[in-house]
Amino acid sequence: MTGVLAALVPVVLLIAIAALLHRTGFLPEAAWRGMELSTYYVFFPAFLFQSLAQANFRGFHIWPLAAALLSAVAVMATILALIRRVIRLDGQTYSTAYLGAIRWNSFVAIVLLKQLYGATGITLAAVAFAAIIPVVNTLSVYVLSRHAGTDGRLSIALKAMARNPLILACLAGALWQLGGLPVPSVVGTTLTLLGRTALVLGLFTVGAALNFKHLRTNPSLLLLVGTLKLLVMPVLMATFCTLYNVQGPARTVAVVAGAVPTATNAYILTRQLGGDSALMANLISVMTVAALVTLPLAIWLLG
Repeated sequence: MTGVLAALVPVVLLIAIAALLHRTGFLPEAAWRGMELSTYYVFFPAFLFQSLAQANFRGFHIWPLAAALLSAVAVMATILALIRRVIRLDGQTYSTAYLGAIRWNSFVAIVLLKQLYGATGITLAAVAFAAIIPVVNTLSVYVLSRHAGTDGRLSIALKAMARNPLILACLAGALWQLGGLPVPSVVGTTLTLLGRTALVLGLFTVGAALNFKHLRTNPSLLLLVGTLKLLVMPVLMATFCTLYNVQGPARTVAVVAGAVPTATNAYILTRQLGGDSALMANLISVMTVAALVTLPLAIWLLG
């Protein structure tokens, strides 16, 4: 437990620093927006590509880990569909809650796993990204498109996937790895620098996204979605890891993927595709703060 807390404290401090800078207006809003976009489209894809292209998978049972991750996501998607039948949410609210429960903040996860396991954590995290990101993005775009009042065709989701920089980076890195191609030293050094930038700026975007306005709006839904994401999802991850015999650091990677708060880019997605962006902003803020307690407990008890 002490090791988990020691790894989590720097993550929390960086988020808090960013939240303070954002709240005091130290940087103009356009600067934060530029930081978010550059991290999402440049720095983090570079980090993912290098992580997969130069990873050493010997000794890692990556397929059981991928199966555990995808099984947990499938069960959560089913739970959310059943919940909608019970409490009868409107399409806009349901699709936003869906994203809140099924997406995960990869920025927080990767920094925490790097702190815990170093290069091993990064390698396994890259496997998790390759397995989850395409599926979660497809589900997110499809559910928003169908239930938030816009086009619900699968082709829309597929087009969004084809343009997603994280998916493209994972695919390129995996193909480079399968081809056995070396990464030139100059390119590798450049990617390393970009990756280090991604880890810091990624957490800064989390801190800047914190917004505690209007928390009294639908608190029961905030509690429900937060419980599903921060408590139920890591339990699902741990359960499937047991079923598929995923152990050691790989199990912790799965638990962390389940226990981190929802992704900050979910806010952008809800705005673009007609979801409830105000609800999503509240979900991100509440879950990010609550995860300071639930995340170390999940790792300690389940990982």
